[in-house]
Amino acid sequence: MTFNFKSISLAIAGVLSLSSCAITQSVENNKETVIGCAVGTGLGVLIGNYLGGKKGMVYGGAAGAAIGCTVGYDFQKKREALEQLAKTENLDIQFTSISASQDSDTQQSSLLISSPEQTMSKDEQQKYADYQVVGMAATVSSNEVMFASGSAEATATAKQKFQKLAAIYKDSKQNILITGHTDASGGEALNQELSEARARYVATLFNQAGIPTERLFFQGAGESQPVAVNSDDAGKAKNRRVEIVEIEGKPDQLLAYSYKQKTNLSYLSRRSQDKVATVQPTKETAQTTPAPSSSTAESASIEMTPSEIVKLLEPVKQQQALVDFGGKKMADASTNFAQLVGVKKESGFALFSKAYASEISSLNCAVEGPRVTGDVKSLSTGESYNRNDYNTADYLPGMNGTVWVSKVNGHYIGLTPVAVIKDSGTAVSAPKVNIWKNYKGSSKDAPNYQLTSHVETYYGDKGLLYRVFTSEKDSPVRCMDLVMPIDRSAAAIAGKLYYEKNKAVYEADFEPKLL
Repeated sequence: MTFNFKSISLAIAGVLSLSSCAITQSVENNKETVIGCAVGTGLGVLIGNYLGGKKGMVYGGAAGAAIGCTVGYDFQKKREALEQLAKTENLDIQFTSISASQDSDTQQSSLLISSPEQTMSKDEQQKYADYQVVGMAATVSSNEVMFASGSAEATATAKQKFQKLAAIYKDSKQNILITGHTDASGGEALNQELSEARARYVATLFNQAGIPTERLFFQGAGESQPVAVNSDDAGKAKNRRVEIVEIEGKPDQLLAYSYKQKTNLSYLSRRSQDKVATVQPTKETAQTTPAPSSSTAESASIEMTPSEIVKLLEPVKQQQALVDFGGKKMADASTNFAQLVGVKKESGFALFSKAYASEISSLNCAVEGPRVTGDVKSLSTGESYNRNDYNTADYLPGMNGTVWVSKVNGHYIGLTPVAVIKDSGTAVSAPKVNIWKNYKGSSKDAPNYQLTSHVETYYGDKGLLYRVFTSEKDSPVRCMDLVMPIDRSAAAIAGKLYYEKNKAVYEADFEPKLL
């Protein structure tokens, strides 16, 4: 089948001239509508031409424009209402646009999250040519106190503001996720619980405004996704925020958005920079290590003296290594995983300043420690919302519930199951860490250690950082940093295993292969 592209372009122009949502729109100020109209019209024209020739093209284009314009126009009008609310109520509201490929799975797409000022190269424009705006995220913060310390209930003034916010969404037909965020004051676990309770509180206000509980979801991210420094009041105020995510389609799209946020290296970078800022540099370090600037952030490495590293580490008590992996005492807090993983260019967020949007963390897992974030939960049930119907094609190659193994200093280590979703780079299961001491090659022997874990992933354009923390109190392994391939290779690109010995942290090479 062939298409007359001249006729198609004329049809698109004709349909757009009939479309009230595209006649006078400025591309800069009405991005959601223009993209929605253009993509919707183009798809409609192609379908119409297939079904009914030139006449069908016009009707198809009109139908496509109606759908595309409606979606984009709804988000545009909502953004305008939120901007007006921000002015009258002294709120800071930042917006990000959420787009999805029209060729993607109907349940969960590979989402593109972009800030209004983000620009794309010609290659990127071609890559995302079939993407259409399907949602919008509005992040709300304020210099005023919105929740009393330790309380999940908003102040009287903040409650009125949230109610006005909810009124803007009351006619929404989409699924909505409300995520709570805190600053880094206090313990991480407590912050996560508090942020979840606050998100649920705001979701309840949205329900009272008329949105059914079945379309409302909430999440507590705690301090795991900082967008500003936590060392001053202004930065803390930005980190104390509520994010409202509205996406067309099934709730799986909200899950995909949450997954993509968890795997964004920018959040890890911001958190790492905060951690380093808590340690006063010695004279030796100050003289030999220049402070990284935004222009050198991507290649900068964090160099610290042993005494400074100790200040960042959790207490180390073990005198004898439970399993000696033959490593060396950790002398540097930095690692090169970020350069090996790369940075996905489409992870542009309006919330970050340009300097921090391009930062790369270089702290290893032993120093960084695990991040605490919560699940997406349904307001109607209060239970975690999960998707369990993945098929093999949804996973990264070699990471669809597989086993990865390696021998380290005579000890055999296996991770299973390793299961990572391709589109978001998210681990959908935490592997068991099985360790056979002084392994002799018998598959019948039970492992000496079978450890539960907490796993984090960070997605790049070259590889995947697969970070494993063991959960047991008396564990022979503190954590692992693995750079996994995102192509069909069957061996880790690089990897380190961190353990305790002589009341210090040691590191050993650990580069497992697919079994």
